[in-house]
Amino acid sequence: MNIVTSADSNFFHCLQGLAASVRKHYHKQVICYDVGLTEQQRKAIDAQIIPIEINVDFRGYASFNKDSDVNFAIKTTHKPFCVNDYFQKFSEPMILVDADCFFTERVEETGFDLGVTLRRKKRIDLSNPWVGILNAGVIFFNSCVKEFLNEWAQRCTKDNTTDQKELSEMLSETIDWKHYNRIYDWRGIKVKVFNDEIYNDVRLKRGKIFHFKGHRHDPEIYQKLMIAQQKGENLYDLFNELMGKKKKTFFQKLFNKS
Repeated sequence: MNIVTSADSNFFHCLQGLAASVRKHYHKQVICYDVGLTEQQRKAIDAQIIPIEINVDFRGYASFNKDSDVNFAIKTTHKPFCVNDYFQKFSEPMILVDADCFFTERVEETGFDLGVTLRRKKRIDLSNPWVGILNAGVIFFNSCVKEFLNEWAQRCTKDNTTDQKELSEMLSETIDWKHYNRIYDWRGIKVKVFNDEIYNDVRLKRGKIFHFKGHRHDPEIYQKLMIAQQKGENLYDLFNELMGKKKKTFFQKLFNKS
């Protein structure tokens, strides 16, 4: 089992945490696709660095019309190209994770080809595949699902889309998103749907894989959360406390300016 990610210089601080957790629980280096690390960072990190050229605008944002507070999402459409390259170089199963993920224990699930993490039920929005169904920060690949990867990559060349949107729409052919923790058949590929509370835990409560998503990966907040994690402290409460202080400081500065 390999753990695979991708990172640029903006996520180097998170990559260090991920690499340390992989070394601890898997006794090996994380495999990192380099999409913008500096030479100094490449030399400093405990990772197997693989350079890759991505010919899509994966750093941009896709926009959509919806009655919601959120009407855009980052594309991150580079992921299927990294996975395709991985299976040209390796034969082992792997877990593709965002650089701001962190393993609290070893994870190695079997019995399926592809595994995805479903957002918690109360947050599922079937009308909004950009951000509302899956959390594509953690994806299991137990085999090289070539047909799936090729179609996913092709879909990710569109101008206004995200990796998550295309992944959701493809799998919606056969998956009933209202039910998780079961295996579905997608064109002969076994797809398992996991609950994100364990395998993609953005609340940082009880997951085997924490995901320091959004403000959680802000360098100052992330550092404090990682120190607390090493001490076995409650990250959920600490993050809420830190965000409360950050918002208070923001509004104080705004008030003083006015």
